[in-house]
Amino acid sequence: MYTYIIIDDETLLRKGTMKKLEHMENIRCIGEAMEGKEGITLIERLKPDFVIMDMWMPGMDGMELLPYLARHYPEMPLIVISGFRDFDYIKHAISANAVDYLLKPFGREAIAECVARAIKRIEDSQTITKQIVDSHEQREAACYEYDKQYLTNLILGFHTGDSSITSEKLKFINNTHQMVLMTLYCRQYASVLNIREWLEEGGFGDLALYLSNNTYPQMGFLILFLPEKGAVKAENLTRQITDALLTQARQQQYSLLIGISRSYGDLKELHTAFQETSEALNQQKLNGPALCSYVYDEKRQQRPIVWEKEDEFLFRIEAGMQKEIRELTEHLFENFCAIPDFALSDAKLYCYYLSNQCQKVLNYYLKQEPKKSSNSIQNIVSHIFCLEDLKDYYLQFFLNIAEMLKSESIYAQGDLIENVQVYIRHNYQKYLTQEFVASLFYLNRSYLSTLFRKKTGMKFVDYLNEVRIEKAKELLCSSDRKMYQISKAVGYDNPKYFFRIFKKKTGCSPEQYRNEHFREPAKKEEEEVG
Repeated sequence: MYTYIIIDDETLLRKGTMKKLEHMENIRCIGEAMEGKEGITLIERLKPDFVIMDMWMPGMDGMELLPYLARHYPEMPLIVISGFRDFDYIKHAISANAVDYLLKPFGREAIAECVARAIKRIEDSQTITKQIVDSHEQREAACYEYDKQYLTNLILGFHTGDSSITSEKLKFINNTHQMVLMTLYCRQYASVLNIREWLEEGGFGDLALYLSNNTYPQMGFLILFLPEKGAVKAENLTRQITDALLTQARQQQYSLLIGISRSYGDLKELHTAFQETSEALNQQKLNGPALCSYVYDEKRQQRPIVWEKEDEFLFRIEAGMQKEIRELTEHLFENFCAIPDFALSDAKLYCYYLSNQCQKVLNYYLKQEPKKSSNSIQNIVSHIFCLEDLKDYYLQFFLNIAEMLKSESIYAQGDLIENVQVYIRHNYQKYLTQEFVASLFYLNRSYLSTLFRKKTGMKFVDYLNEVRIEKAKELLCSSDRKMYQISKAVGYDNPKYFFRIFKKKTGCSPEQYRNEHFREPAKKEEEEVG
């Protein structure tokens, strides 16, 4: 029987998680805590086998609790639960040796799988501990198993300590061989390829080490050990094993992509080698074959993309329109595939840019302070090497943001023209035409024109200019930006046109307006105090 405690400040979530685990007969909850310090007290007293914890709690939250548990209980598996807005914490969960993490909401099967992996880790740890106290041969075998996990963490960049190779076998190989890393990406999960068995049967057992990847099961790693100088050329061995792997995948009807690094002289350089294999896999053309290998080469320049539906997409996100977001995401990825020589890295770059734009919209409406762009999403996406997987990930990301914004009821007012005005006030800096805005609200241009004038007494373009000029006046009074910068910032690409509209609306030029109204921020504060 394995025991656990659960640390979460929400009683319903604690009880719900325990309920989802009732069907597992070999585990028992022995304690509940509402925050980190209370959880530490329970752990010290009850000594559970593993812990299930939330990241966001009052008092000591997960950001403080994780490092403490990693330092004082390094062998105890942790299952970390985080909400959508907690992506920044995922890397802390991994670095603190958390066995797994879950994004809310999660189902019964997902939490059960995490617990099963935690138990397996405990059992593996117990097995390794027993082996170490046995004979030298058994200790060596245990060290070798430890080294394989260490090398996997090293590849993925999870290992931050001062550990080193412990087994005599890998120490010898590391001192006498060069190595090449091959990253294998199989959508059906790399484990189905039975790489270890295949290596032994093919006579490659002494020349290669296969490492599975529990964190990203679609991915596995093959380290090729190149014999002493002159015995075998790296290119020949790499090509031989690559061809054999692709042939096996073809026979078993699995997709398989292989990224190949340059050769290195020390296993501690595995993470650099992995970055090279990732770059190689990212260079695959979107319409490329499902069975292929890619060798690391010089970094190619990213190809920029202009998606004509970007502004419409951001509006649908803002309005929480999930059906339309699904359709537009499909359109985006179809658009990727239609661009000649477009690579997976180009698609990733644009999706990351789009996710940042969505995050800005979310921050604006949830009144959050703008934060420095997080690397958490990039870290997750960096381990995706299939366009379909990339689409699935970002579709869920976009839908999550839309769901959060839907509750804000941004465009839920009954009056259509008021909604149009809201959109204009929020997006005045963009290229807005009456046709485009009408299409967002499923209207034709002439009907919007008639309705807008009837409701406001103004033409659409006059209202847009009025909003832009008001924003320009604010910038003229509060900043020292150049005129062409202000023109661009409020939606006018042509500064001369901006000058003409500004003078028409205010009776003076932008320079004159600034000269009459500009005040230094410090002076404003002094006057307010006075």
